[in-house]
Order: sequence, then C-alpha cells, then structure tokens
Amino acid sequence: MRKLFYYELRRVLFRWMFLAMLAVNGMYAWYVLTTDLIRGAAYTAPFSIWSCCAYLGKTMPAASITVLLILCGYYSKKQKQVEILTSAAPMTGAQHLLIRSGVLAVCFILVSAVIMAVAVFFYSRFFQFYDYAGYILPGLLLILPCFVVLLGAGHLLAGVHQGLCYILIGICFAAALYAPDSAWDLFGSGYFAAYPLTLAPGIGGEPAYQMQTEWAVARGMYLVAGILLLGLKVRGTKRKLTMA
Repeated sequence: MRKLFYYELRRVLFRWMFLAMLAVNGMYAWYVLTTDLIRGAAYTAPFSIWSCCAYLGKTMPAASITVLLILCGYYSKKQKQVEILTSAAPMTGAQHLLIRSGVLAVCFILVSAVIMAVAVFFYSRFFQFYDYAGYILPGLLLILPCFVVLLGAGHLLAGVHQGLCYILIGICFAAALYAPDSAWDLFGSGYFAAYPLTLAPGIGGEPAYQMQTEWAVARGMYLVAGILLLGLKVRGTKRKLTMA
C-alpha cells in the first residue's frame, strides 16, 4: 500500500500540469496581495487576521481547482490504462480511493504551503510582521473544510461521470467571482470582507478578531458533509466489488 501511494504521488507531483499550477497559484497569490490585500480587508491592517483570512479566501478557489483537476484525471480514459498496472496490487477499490485521496491531500498541502509562503514573504518584506501564532486556527478552519467537502463531492460526482467534476470546477469559479458575505461562504473571501464591518472598532481602530458562532458551525458542517460524501463513495466502491 505504501509503495502504491509513493508511486501515485510521484506520478502526480512530477507532471508538468501540477508544477505549472503550483507556479500559477504562487503568482496569483502575489497578485492578490499586491493589488487587493495590501489595502487591508474591511478597513483592517493588511497583516491582521481578518485580512489574512480574506487573502486565503481569495486564493482557495485556485488551490481547490488545482486539486479538482488532478482528481478529474483519475477518472479519465487514460487513467484506465494505468489501473491495469496498479490493479495487480492486492488492494480493494476503496483502498485505491483512499490512496488517491491521500495524494490529493499532499497536493493541496503543497499548494497551500506556497500560498502561505508568499504571504509570509510579503508581510515580512513590506511590514516586518512575523507573529503568526494566532493565525493558525482561523486559517485551518477556513481551508480544511474547503478541501474535504470538495474532495468528497469531486470523487462522488466524477464517479458518476467525469464531466460532473468539471461542472464542480465551474461552481468553484462562480463561488470565487460571486462570493456571498454570509458565514456559509465556502471559501470565506466574501465573509471576511463583510463581517468585520459589523463589529465595533477596538484598540488601533479595527475590531479584534473574534470567531462568529455561525461561521464555526458552517465550517463544521462543511467538514462533516465532505467526510460523509467521501464515505458514500467508499461504500459505493465496496458495493461494486461485492456485486462483481
């Protein structure tokens, strides 16, 4: 199982498409920082938690689309030829699915690491800001549900038809362009651009970061929904093998 995981991982990481998308995500992250977030989100400092989360929210659609493109490739006709080789391994279809999900998780982590590295360089270079301890939990609460729910939905839809996965990519584009300002905003850019405006200014003229209950509930529900969707796909894979 470990050998197959490393094989799948190498096959994805060293493809030109992933390397190109990694570079695109880095350039887009820099563009967002220098043209939009340099002014700060909702009249907060560019290096505030509000602005940093708004930055992550603006870059998450591109990161999610990168992962979904890789996921779509798993359900292509060309992939069927590769499966002839990997199917010789003594594993179930569900185990293959979990291995691929692990590969997608590594890809998402790498893309997110590039996005965060660009932000760290930007904040240190222009604002001499280095204290990120309070940013970890809000950042994880934003990006982790995005990945899990899209991973589950992507596997489930692409398993029905590969084209449905591309429709999901289109939905990500639409969500990025028309981000709602509610707590249910999947990527969070609209929410973090609007919610701070409803709070009273604190020390320094901007509201202190506080986690809205509705936001935390929404993130938890997205996370649970993603796990359930992935579980349905695993169960469906097992059922196919039983029927076969």
